Amino acid sequence: MSPTPPPGWLAPANRIIQRFEGCRLAAYPDPGTGGSPWTIGWGNTTYYDGQPVKKGDTISQELADAMLAGAIERIGQSIAKAIPGWTSFNANQQAALVSFSYNVGPNWFDADGFRTISRAILEGRLQDVPAALRLYVNPGSPVEAGLRRRRHEEGILFATPVPVTTATPPRPPAQAPADGPPAWPAGMVGPKIRPPIKPGDHHLIANDINETLTAYSHDGKQLWRIPCLCRGQGREAEWNTTGSDTPPGLYRVGKVYRDYEDDPTERFTPDRRAYGWYSFDLEGLEGQEGPNSKPYRDGIMMHGGGSACGWPGAWSPRQELHPTLGCIRLHNQDLRDRILPLLGLGTVYVSVLQEAA
Repeated sequence: MSPTPPPGWLAPANRIIQRFEGCRLAAYPDPGTGGSPWTIGWGNTTYYDGQPVKKGDTISQELADAMLAGAIERIGQSIAKAIPGWTSFNANQQAALVSFSYNVGPNWFDADGFRTISRAILEGRLQDVPAALRLYVNPGSPVEAGLRRRRHEEGILFATPVPVTTATPPRPPAQAPADGPPAWPAGMVGPKIRPPIKPGDHHLIANDINETLTAYSHDGKQLWRIPCLCRGQGREAEWNTTGSDTPPGLYRVGKVYRDYEDDPTERFTPDRRAYGWYSFDLEGLEGQEGPNSKPYRDGIMMHGGGSACGWPGAWSPRQELHPTLGCIRLHNQDLRDRILPLLGLGTVYVSVLQEAA
């Protein structure tokens, strides 16, 4: 069974929380009390086991990022149960409320002190929620100015529409038919040849329309599905121009660059920021790269990182996925935990699917 895809609110909530919480790897006192509750990482006051953060505690960046991801997931689940009509909110509305909950605690809905925002939600007056958010700034406290900026950003996010998709993006079949050339849905361009799969090999299908990478065993069993980008920095469907979307076709995973294993610390270099924990060379099996490729392409890879994430954000386990210059971008953690184990079992083939130009 494939894992449940991440909720749409996760990325925008993560961005706004990181922007205002900041990350500190040594415990620091609450700015309001000058002492307890002590805080660490991205604003966490407790660890996974519920134990409180104490003065003198230190953690790694990896643990800080994991604690943030776990806290966001728990808060999202909690307020989804508490707020009526949660599933009817768009991803930006949900993200704004997750950020608000991360700051004030997940039990605010319909509680004393939060009647204004709760009534606006209960009565369906969602247009009033941004103004209601701006009421919760602890006036007169040392943190008022920062909270005003945060509530302003949360209000803007809540009011930002999410584009509505009028049609479900086509998805590839679980595997191409057993005989003949691969058959991809109308409007999609993919490999013209089949991977020569044998026992122990795996086939990954990277679909840039729905931004997923799906893994299949040699007998066609779906193993998992994770987020990915085969996206360049130009317009959509520009895989036929240099430095843009990943060219469609069949690839084979070649050399592996194991930066994370060589040095898992947060030592900065431009390459570690750009490519992340692992980089996998992709060998084009249909002339997608090399001197005869049209246009000329070379150095197509599957990697993590992301210069647009900044440092050390590009080294985080589940960094934001930003467009590349023709490669496939995945989360650092998925490269380690999903892709790397397959390489010890056999050959890994990658089919890249793009929207027809």
